[in-house]
Amino acid sequence: MVADMKKVLTVIVPTYNMEQYLDYCLSSLCVKRHAEVVEVLVVNDGSTDSSSAIAHGFATRRPDLFRVIDKANGNYGSCVNRGLQEATGKYVKVLDADDSFSTERFERFLGFLLGEDADLVLSDFVVVDTTRAIRKRISYDLGPGRRFELDEVCRKGAFCCMQMHAVTYRHELLQKMGYHQTEGVSYTDQQWIALPMVRVRTVACFSDYVYEYLVGRTGQTVAPSVKIKSLSDTARCALGMVEGYEKWKAEVAGRPVHDYLLGRIVPMVKEVYVTALTYYSPVTRKLLNDFDTELEMKGHDVYEYVASPGVSSFLGVRYLACWRRHRRTPMWMVRLLSRTYVLLLKLRRLGHKEGVMEVPVSF
Repeated sequence: MVADMKKVLTVIVPTYNMEQYLDYCLSSLCVKRHAEVVEVLVVNDGSTDSSSAIAHGFATRRPDLFRVIDKANGNYGSCVNRGLQEATGKYVKVLDADDSFSTERFERFLGFLLGEDADLVLSDFVVVDTTRAIRKRISYDLGPGRRFELDEVCRKGAFCCMQMHAVTYRHELLQKMGYHQTEGVSYTDQQWIALPMVRVRTVACFSDYVYEYLVGRTGQTVAPSVKIKSLSDTARCALGMVEGYEKWKAEVAGRPVHDYLLGRIVPMVKEVYVTALTYYSPVTRKLLNDFDTELEMKGHDVYEYVASPGVSSFLGVRYLACWRRHRRTPMWMVRLLSRTYVLLLKLRRLGHKEGVMEVPVSF
């Protein structure tokens, strides 16, 4: 859909069974100032609870602000993709349904966007607990000024540690590059903060927070137990990032943003290997074999790079290269090595905390 420039911002709210949080989330978007330049697309991903009814209630009360898109379940990426198809704003921002915006700061942010023309706008965010109390603020200080060139700032620590809560993109940029998230899986927020950077040239900073990121709720996809269970999702998301890198790597060759992309993609790829080897079983072994084969086929450069000594080694042992050479190693031996790795990693963390020892671990 061609962007209607009367709207300066589209907020996409992917929603699946979020009845406990959705009212708070959408209420935080009910601005009075600049309401005419923002649209909120609540993309209901086949929820089986009252999420759709809650969203339609807001659309009935504030048709100027809210629109509900009910669709069959396709997971997080499919919601973002559908939202991007129907967005009419100059800029787009994603808000998870269990999170919220600071309403007052959101109004100021809209005013900021009305005078902005950068490809990417960064804003601070805060981490809140289940009582909505602020626990931490994450700031993005890129230096003096309001507007920056991407190649000048993409190696700065603040930028390299950026999270999806901070990001607002120019919609037209995503349309022209044909940006598309992997569907049917979780964790595609990592694609959101990586692949669009191939087309970003200018970055603006809004010097206040807008997004309030909720932590501590049961079932969040960042919980370790959930991540182990969803390892196949991580693998598919990582492969999607590798495919995007292969598609656009020539376009960013020789630019600092090339290193930024690898810095986002490689940890995602490594997470699949490390998690699968740490919790080795017949299931994770098969997943890892399939992942390794597909990675070699879809992105040979990343396949080689991730197993290099400087990227994946443990106590001087190149564990990925070793695993690739000895895939038929008895499962009990891999489990023993994995448990040793976990123990040494815990000792290293304890040493850092108490200042009594340090076990060198690099991976």
